[in-house]
Amino acid sequence: MAHSELSLKDMPSINIIIGKNDTGKTGLLKLLYATVKSLEVYSLKAKHSETVFKKELSEKLHDTFMPRKNGLGDLVQKGSKERLEVNLTIIGNNNKYNQDIHYSFGDRTEKVIPNCSEHIETLPPDTINALFIPAKEVLTAFNDIRNIRELQFGVGFDDTYLDLIKALNIPTSKGKVASELSQVNRSLEDLFEGKIEQTRQNDQPFIFKKGNQQFAMQQTAEGIKKIGILTTLITNRQLGKGTILFMDEPETALHPDAVRQMVEMLVAMSKAGVQIFLASHSYFVVKQLANCAKRDELDVSCWNLKREVSKPVSSSFHNLIDGVLPSNSIVDEALKMYDEEIYIDLK
Repeated sequence: MAHSELSLKDMPSINIIIGKNDTGKTGLLKLLYATVKSLEVYSLKAKHSETVFKKELSEKLHDTFMPRKNGLGDLVQKGSKERLEVNLTIIGNNNKYNQDIHYSFGDRTEKVIPNCSEHIETLPPDTINALFIPAKEVLTAFNDIRNIRELQFGVGFDDTYLDLIKALNIPTSKGKVASELSQVNRSLEDLFEGKIEQTRQNDQPFIFKKGNQQFAMQQTAEGIKKIGILTTLITNRQLGKGTILFMDEPETALHPDAVRQMVEMLVAMSKAGVQIFLASHSYFVVKQLANCAKRDELDVSCWNLKREVSKPVSSSFHNLIDGVLPSNSIVDEALKMYDEEIYIDLK
């Protein structure tokens, strides 16, 4: 869509995408998610029946982006005579699994990708799974979203919402969660002195429990529900080692203090084997990630997207391990406010 070219090798455990509105941050997250999720679905189906990766990928891209009647061709950059071309390598199972994936299509493609890698090796069991957490929380409208997509075949919510609901709907089970993630769970719950729990009831699938009090999702703060999604996915074993986690604006509805603590927990998840891709507008997210990277000597890749009028988006990549933020639109706005304050004081 907005990009003419983007290339990056050796993506670390944490990747943050920043840029102004309409620079394609969410589009990049969805493209990566749809590709990895297609591989996951293909691998699961291949155990029991005949399936083709190209079919799974075409359907997942379509249901993730939900393009207009022109179909997948809408994802091709407008005015471009070139095809959208994607080359990814997915590595897992302690580097024993290594799969190149290539696909391309033009602006007239509707529902089926014409060119796609044919020989795709299935994932070994329990090695890689993909999760996407959208900017809007899903717990309040849990049943409505599911009914719109599965019963009414509506298009109001794309597959990032439906897939997340399916992952959240898996019951928690007894058993030990990995120690690193168990500590993450406790820290996330401590943020709000309570926790989201599954009820196993269709009318109210989740409640917020604080001490002896219980609250329906409609009476629960947005920030609590955002954190509760993470804790539920850890508890029901959907988020763990081998997970590739995509989060769109995770700071939404959170106070800066909670944002910084959430970033600390994401860093802990990355150390437990979760690869993370974030899209954010928040100075607190970017700066806290830089602080953590410098403190813990972590490789954190900052994807800085910029767009000039009537030009495609340009991209640059910076490792935050030295704690220094690259010049970017988020910092620029903070400096503009400071300059405005100085100007007002000097008038």
